[in-house]
Amino acid sequence: MNQTQHRRAFFLLPLLAACVVDSRWPRIETQQWPAPMQAVPGDLDSSALRGVVSSQPGVEEVLVLRYGDPVQVRPAGGAASYPLPFHDKEVQLNAGSWVLCSPGGKVEILWPGGTSIIFSGRTTGLVGSPSRGEPTFAFVELENATLDLRYGDQVRLLGGALISADVGPLALERLSSSIIRIENQSKADARIMFRDADFQLGPAEEIHLPLLSAGGVPWTGAFDGELRRKGVPLRWEGDSQVIPDEDGARIVPAGANELRGLGIRMQFDVGESLVVHGYEAPPVAPDEGEAPKEEVEVQEGVDPESCTPDGSVEEGAEQNSSGDGA
Repeated sequence: MNQTQHRRAFFLLPLLAACVVDSRWPRIETQQWPAPMQAVPGDLDSSALRGVVSSQPGVEEVLVLRYGDPVQVRPAGGAASYPLPFHDKEVQLNAGSWVLCSPGGKVEILWPGGTSIIFSGRTTGLVGSPSRGEPTFAFVELENATLDLRYGDQVRLLGGALISADVGPLALERLSSSIIRIENQSKADARIMFRDADFQLGPAEEIHLPLLSAGGVPWTGAFDGELRRKGVPLRWEGDSQVIPDEDGARIVPAGANELRGLGIRMQFDVGESLVVHGYEAPPVAPDEGEAPKEEVEVQEGVDPESCTPDGSVEEGAEQNSSGDGA
């Protein structure tokens, strides 16, 4: 090979390398699968939040910080989401905006009052507007999240359950397709409202919350009666009587009724009853229809049967008493 051929080969090597990188040649993927820069799906299933949180702009503002890729945001009122690149990792959004995170990603949402929500993995949520009566944040997908809440904050979990706390952090983790683990890592109680239950989660306590097909939206409405034990209420609608029982409390319905408690709803026919263990029947109040009997002071030498209700003596009886004494 002469000198000219050597020069030709020297100039052809960069062209060959460029062709290998180009899509016309098979690529050699050196990254782990899946690639860290994979796209986040643009279609969002917002049916679960319909009528709960609006995607229209609200007055509240948040700061979104991307710590790991991929992370996308969809501004309030927008039709599509866009990724946060490495050279522009933060953005300010209004309430009604979406924040989307995929496997490998990590993002933090900051509120002016100090509230912070950090989540990673396949997690998606919508920033709410408390001024419109909405929760501070609502999850649509969840893998891992840490909540650092403040007084008045309320976060909607998967299924519709609500969690609130005055301080944080609270750790959320999706253990399976039907269970969410909630751990209170703060030094104060957290409040969880799930269907008919409204209870406190103390420091260092954790609970596994089920994701039911019927959802976990807190039950609201007026009830005719209630029993409560350790924050777990047992409520009913309709005319029912609660009497003490050796095993707890016995509920005896009378007429149309519906009992709600412990995640279930039941209806009973007239003549049926339910004994609930661990609950105590309220004390029986005295019958207000019976007036207390007043003692009547009877004078000496006067026949008690001749006394009037106000304690006075009839005129004839007093004369007879005087005559007998004479």
